[in-house]
Amino acid sequence: MKTRADIQWLRAIAVAMVVLFHLWPTRLQGGFAGVDVFFVISGYLITGGLLRNRPRLADFWLRRIRRLLPTALVVILATLLASIFLVGAGSRSDFGADAIASATYFENWRLIWAASDYFAAADPSPFQHFWSLAVEEQFYLVWPLLVLGLGLWGASRGALVRARLVFGAVALVSFAWSVWQSSAEPAIAYLSTFTRTWEFAIGALIATGLDLRSLKSGARRGASVLGFGAVAASAFFLNERMVFPGWIALWPVLATGLVIAAEASFGERFERVLKPVESIGDISYGLYLWHWPIIVIAYAAGAPAGQGSKFSLLALSLSLASASKRWLEDPIRNSHWLRKKARWAQYAAAVAATIAVVVAGFGFQASADGELRAQQTALEKQALQPCFGANSLVNSKECSSVQYIPDDKALDVAKHDAADRGSVCMTKAEATDVKLCEFGSNRAGAYRVLLVGDSHAATHLAAFKLLAKMRDWHLTLSYHAGCSFSLVERNSTARGVACFDWNQALQKRLAAEPKFDLVVTAQYAKNRLADLAGVTQTTLADGLAAAWQPLLDRGSRLVAIRDNPEMTPAMKKCWDATSVDARDCTMPQARAFVTDAAVQAAANTDSVKLLDLTDLYCVDGQCPAYVGGVYIYRNADHISATYSMSMTSILSQRLEDLLGGF
Repeated sequence: MKTRADIQWLRAIAVAMVVLFHLWPTRLQGGFAGVDVFFVISGYLITGGLLRNRPRLADFWLRRIRRLLPTALVVILATLLASIFLVGAGSRSDFGADAIASATYFENWRLIWAASDYFAAADPSPFQHFWSLAVEEQFYLVWPLLVLGLGLWGASRGALVRARLVFGAVALVSFAWSVWQSSAEPAIAYLSTFTRTWEFAIGALIATGLDLRSLKSGARRGASVLGFGAVAASAFFLNERMVFPGWIALWPVLATGLVIAAEASFGERFERVLKPVESIGDISYGLYLWHWPIIVIAYAAGAPAGQGSKFSLLALSLSLASASKRWLEDPIRNSHWLRKKARWAQYAAAVAATIAVVVAGFGFQASADGELRAQQTALEKQALQPCFGANSLVNSKECSSVQYIPDDKALDVAKHDAADRGSVCMTKAEATDVKLCEFGSNRAGAYRVLLVGDSHAATHLAAFKLLAKMRDWHLTLSYHAGCSFSLVERNSTARGVACFDWNQALQKRLAAEPKFDLVVTAQYAKNRLADLAGVTQTTLADGLAAAWQPLLDRGSRLVAIRDNPEMTPAMKKCWDATSVDARDCTMPQARAFVTDAAVQAAANTDSVKLLDLTDLYCVDGQCPAYVGGVYIYRNADHISATYSMSMTSILSQRLEDLLGGF
């Protein structure tokens, strides 16, 4: 099939939308829709080839492999290698797993899984753009089976009618699902293959002859110009706050379809003028692959976010895309020597190369995890020192002359310093399974402690694990992402329903457990799963008290910890702006706290004690990010495991004072 200039222009616009959106997100808010343009083009080209040529599936897939796999694997390996030298162990701790998912074209489903993980790293992965390539490869795998399996190939009228009926049905079902899921589960919908299939199907329908070629050339040019204009406009008028890819995705999809269906000719002179645009379309695949890891790694390594830096990153992306097109993509795709090789040998080479990258991904992951653990362990060894972390605040006079100088990796470690590494004890945001993680003593008669709540309860795990070791306690942890330990009514979102059901199931599970001597609970004070008409702070407090009461009735003592302060927008901007040193980031104490329903619930419930740790977060009216050689925070509202551990001795004493002994 002859290369169409208008399709190359579409590719150039689509990749420009994505790249410029990633570099200047506030200027080109809808640039993400460039991906939808690519999906329609792929649906059209792949289906057209299948309908015309009726290829052997093995040959079809082999052509796709030669076209797409080599550059993808090279980009993955280059990204891993650059990350070793330029990105801290914490920031790259998930890169290996992402590389494996990208090499096997499963990245969209890995990201969907991570989207339901409340503790998923806030740092962007240099591989997350592979989600769209994963969707495309899944389409390339399944769509030929549909076309050839249902006998839709051929140019006969009957074959085309059948193809249109099948493709139309697929488009309608997928679009309906996309509209529903985009509203109900937007994080999943954006990345799902099923919510994007209709976009490929629109291109496929055009490939069956549902085009505008019967119109006069002037009308076709007008339709094409209208389509190009609508695609470009979507980059400026769409934004990430819109429900996408639901109804609104019709905009870039139908605009792209209009250009393809028009198949307009603008004359050789005009096409020569736009040759530079067409050349961008020629390198669009490599540019899409290279630009995102370049941006992510550069910023993770501390590159400035100024205009000069952004233009430099753009230039580097264009250079690498051009080089990979010239020296990698075209030679492999057009190699006569390679085509003469047996089909099984070509497949074996592709599998071997993929396995090599997967093995590299596993090795990279293990190395990053080991380095991060070593760095965190080195910090944890200092946890009980009298001038380290929170201890420095209660020993301020003795510690005035003690100075801890963090190394350049300290902030990177802090941003990934979770007590429950890998969230192995966490019930995910839309799940209802009850998990009880056990720590400390298994001795019969050991003092039994339950730490329960949402992720803000789990941020205290490091301190309580050390307490359990020091005092020979048996510690149990149970927590749910974004869901407080409360029997208040929740909203009807998927997370709200899951949270309510988890609390009900947890009550039954705890009732079947031996009595806990001490229950400690904490919650995110800004939790919004109970945003219902008529809900007041009193209602929220009553919900907490209702969840606590069965434990109190069985003789447990209960301590509610007041929530830690959350970063203000200004402090978060300071925190996010650097990967090296955030010691100067701070916020006024007056703006740091919001009303915590746990405070009222504790006041209203007999025998419940409130533990207020404000003085361990804020000093002299300011709440800093860094105290006594330790970063207090892991992210905007969770404290780091190391800082939690530095609070161990203080927690022990204050709990003993509150309870009059253990």
